[in-house]
Amino acid sequence: MLCVNISDDRIKIVDGKKSGGKIIVNKCYEVETKAGSMESGNIKDLMAFSQVLQECIASGGIKNTDLIYVLDHPRVIFREMVVPDVAADKVKLIVGNEIFSDSKMANNTLDYIVEGVFKNEEGKKRARITVTYVSNDSIDSLHTAATELGMRPTVLDVAPNSISKLVEKFCKSNRGVLENTFVLLDFKDSFISLYVFDGGQRKFSKNSTLYVGNANDTNYLLGELTSNINSVIRFYESRSGVNVTAIYITGNVEALSDDLLQGLAESMNMMISHFPIPNFVKGVDIYDFNKYCGAIGAFLRR
Repeated sequence: MLCVNISDDRIKIVDGKKSGGKIIVNKCYEVETKAGSMESGNIKDLMAFSQVLQECIASGGIKNTDLIYVLDHPRVIFREMVVPDVAADKVKLIVGNEIFSDSKMANNTLDYIVEGVFKNEEGKKRARITVTYVSNDSIDSLHTAATELGMRPTVLDVAPNSISKLVEKFCKSNRGVLENTFVLLDFKDSFISLYVFDGGQRKFSKNSTLYVGNANDTNYLLGELTSNINSVIRFYESRSGVNVTAIYITGNVEALSDDLLQGLAESMNMMISHFPIPNFVKGVDIYDFNKYCGAIGAFLRR
């Protein structure tokens, strides 16, 4: 099976499988997307995108297999909502009416995850859900690109969900991490994603853009990372009353120098380390695990 992580900058592919509760990685590889083929997480030039995908798959010598897509862009919708605890078809209707106009609803496919159920101050049951949606045009383009290459597209995921699945499964098997509240920094070529995990569950997330041309400027990066992490921590601690005790880094961790990480740790006065490889992931070192974690997490189903 292939898990294909797509951003505007590059395509990352993991060739592997899920077997007996473990994720077995056979190979990881990537290629830069062609200029103009992707924009804001959507395919703009299907022919150019298909050519890049073909080159990437061919480099791994893969043919005729199942394929999972993972969309990885800061504009991909992944938002928390609180709705009445009702049947699934009614939840989609409530969410759709909240997010879309009537015409827009028909042009998008919406899905959601129930994160938990609780009673509000009036004693009424409410569900905390995380919602995502993708345009039908994007779904059709992704399906066409895969089938034209002889692949069988089976699942469309989004990076915040695939990474959350990976981290939450890791927390369940690691009591030391499970008992902590921590921030996960997912560092990309042109943006960062920040997640707060509390009690082994993702409780909050935020994306921020890194301005092109400054990504290699250590002082700029240190300032941006410090400011964004501080903002997320202050917001979550004020809302929850729980203290964040650690920061983990995933994504393109090799691009972050030791000096930058030391400066970040000093400015945050907190432990900072690469996110460790879970014992259920086999076949990768810590750098490839973090670099391809969005694709690796897509092997897991909720």
